[in-house]
Amino acid sequence: MRIYFSLLLLLLTACSCAEKGKVNDKEAISLDDFKSYHLDLNLPKENFIDMIESVELMQFEETDESLLSTIRKINRLDDGFVFHTDKKLGTNEHTTIYFFDVNGNFKNKINRQGQGPEEYSSIEDLWIENGLVAVYSMPKSVIYRYTTEGEFVDSRKLSDQLRVGGIRPYKGGYVAEMNFHSINDTSYYKFVKLNKDLKLEKAYLKYNKAPNGMMMPLAYSTVISYQDGVQLFRVFSDTVYSYQNDEFAPLVHFDFKEDWFWKDKPEPTSKDLQKVEAENNAWVIGMAIGQKHIYADALIGYSHWEYFLIDRMNGKVKRMEMPKGKSVSEEFLYLGWEEDRLMFSVTTSDVSNILSALDENQIKYRQGTTLEKIESSENPVLMWVKFKEGY
Repeated sequence: MRIYFSLLLLLLTACSCAEKGKVNDKEAISLDDFKSYHLDLNLPKENFIDMIESVELMQFEETDESLLSTIRKINRLDDGFVFHTDKKLGTNEHTTIYFFDVNGNFKNKINRQGQGPEEYSSIEDLWIENGLVAVYSMPKSVIYRYTTEGEFVDSRKLSDQLRVGGIRPYKGGYVAEMNFHSINDTSYYKFVKLNKDLKLEKAYLKYNKAPNGMMMPLAYSTVISYQDGVQLFRVFSDTVYSYQNDEFAPLVHFDFKEDWFWKDKPEPTSKDLQKVEAENNAWVIGMAIGQKHIYADALIGYSHWEYFLIDRMNGKVKRMEMPKGKSVSEEFLYLGWEEDRLMFSVTTSDVSNILSALDENQIKYRQGTTLEKIESSENPVLMWVKFKEGY
């Protein structure tokens, strides 16, 4: 069964979630009501390029200290960006935290990987908290905090009974996704609220039966900042939840009808994973919820991905033909929304293909970035996409 988990983990690196942009009060009242959207795998495809109004590109400066692979869990700072990347064979890049300014200039990096009391063994979640870099490391269930220069500040261990998958601060406490771990030896819930001392305060969505000890390390965050609260998701789920003002509620449901693999499997088991390829249904979802749109993709069996753009204002769903099919080795990956623009991490080899299909007046370069510089670098490019009205 290990081979199925390994393959799943590799495939899930293509998914990510991101922070939702702000909306005005009138929009927030209607858009944040729970809604279900039918993601029809038989919808005719529309060309992603044809849906673009404009793009802006920013090169991440390439130096001897900032050679990057696929970007993960990017966080927006007032003066730039912080993130870590995928694991690259023979390097410790995936445990290195990188800082760039708003124009993509490299600022610094930190890496405190190790087994010492001030060191993390891995990065499962990363965020900025009161000007400090917070790292959640699952193996020891510890949150470590550092200055942006890498100086250790403190560490906090979760209760011995808790080993969460994703976690974020919320009003002095924390909200976490359990990733199939038990709260204690007998109780299994999908999400929990922790107090300021990281002790259990509330638990939500109890399993009908224990999920056979499954655990899935993920490349994307399952707990994400969302307006005044957090957005919650979990692997093998078709529903996104929100936790705001101490209230837990469903936010968005992705309805694949009979094409959803888990429809009659409420507690996934390792045996189910052996059937994924044969049934060839949607079974893994990634998404980013924006101020007007939702971008979602779904893994169909082990064969391919399907891509959707949902208009939150009118509920219309578009099935998209992406400029390059996404696979484990390809890197056209979304990172989340900034206001009404969707961020992508794009390889330099893909940039020319995308731009060649656009008019010059649709393309903008951030200060210091040029197409020539992009083409001479191996670092991924950050691309913001604004969609046309009506999409």
